[in-house]
Amino acid sequence: MTAATLSFLAALALDVMVVPQAGAQPCVTSRNAGRTSSSQHWTNSDGRGSQTTVIRWKRGDCELRLDARGDFAVRPDLTGFRSVDDVVEIEERDGDHSRRLRITNVNRGLEYRWSIDGAEGFDVDRDKWLANMLLAVERRSAMVAKSRVPLLIQQGGPNAVLDETSQMDADWAKRQYFMALLSNASLSEANVDRILRQAADSMSSDYERAELVKAVAAKGPMSDRLARGVIAVGQRMSSDYEKRRALSAGIEAVTSPESRQAFFIAASTMSSSYELAELLIAAESRAFVDSVSSESYFKAVGRLTSDYERRRTLSALLKQKPSTPSILAGVLRASASINSDFELASLLVEFANVAQVRGELRELYLKATRSISSDYEYRRALTALLEQDKRI
Repeated sequence: MTAATLSFLAALALDVMVVPQAGAQPCVTSRNAGRTSSSQHWTNSDGRGSQTTVIRWKRGDCELRLDARGDFAVRPDLTGFRSVDDVVEIEERDGDHSRRLRITNVNRGLEYRWSIDGAEGFDVDRDKWLANMLLAVERRSAMVAKSRVPLLIQQGGPNAVLDETSQMDADWAKRQYFMALLSNASLSEANVDRILRQAADSMSSDYERAELVKAVAAKGPMSDRLARGVIAVGQRMSSDYEKRRALSAGIEAVTSPESRQAFFIAASTMSSSYELAELLIAAESRAFVDSVSSESYFKAVGRLTSDYERRRTLSALLKQKPSTPSILAGVLRASASINSDFELASLLVEFANVAQVRGELRELYLKATRSISSDYEYRRALTALLEQDKRI
């Protein structure tokens, strides 16, 4: 065989060899904000101690798949597995290509089988690929949050955890990290504010947001600054029930005029009369309604479409015995939208028992009575006004 032939064969061999790409990044860890993703994660038990775990995540042509029989444990630094009871398979699909690792428990030891596109072998650095895949799994499942969060705190403090949550797509996993952070570290106001900003800006599940806000509030008194952070989270929610839960959790920390206005502005984005009424009544009991916040408060009242809830809300305000003329006038103006003769008359009677109906207030009161069609309810409202005149 000539030297030229040997040289040609050597070059051909180099062409067909699989050269490890140590720096190649799995598609599951590349962040592509312009493409939506879908994910599934569930664990089942057959009641006899046998457990099955399934994780699926997909974005475009990139897919992550994890299937496990039996329990397994991952190292807190995500560099590998500590234990596998039966078998774990991790697969990355990128278009027409796939990389797979199958780990089995053999004689109480772990056996690793690597394959690419269905054939034995691998084309990238195995340790780095596995670490990247476990990171991708963790960011969607938070399986080792209880052990990993303390490690991150030890390595870089609370901000190391918050840097990690900023990379997470799954709201449930993100909240697990936040909860572990709240449990394992003393947080500064700036740390908590960053948690709330991430909840407002990067989470979409109203339930997860509300649960997080409740956990933050349960840690102790919050500043007015953090109350505004809670309000910002609540304002992003679409569920009225969860919005009320979130705003109610931070209501005791609302102290400044600016925060009270922001609170009512967030409340006015609700459409459920019941949930809104409950929230407004809670705010009224804490004297949120004053000359500064009254305009935003009455805009929120204007969102109440139920006559009963509107009367109930305004009645709760009257029980606080407001004396500011603009607030009293606002009550009467808001009452004009009550269509129920009974609810309107009941509110007017209560108004006459709380405030002196003179000047502009008398004009607004009489204007409200003229919308009552029931003779009985009309007489009831006017009688309350006449009785007040007799007492003066």
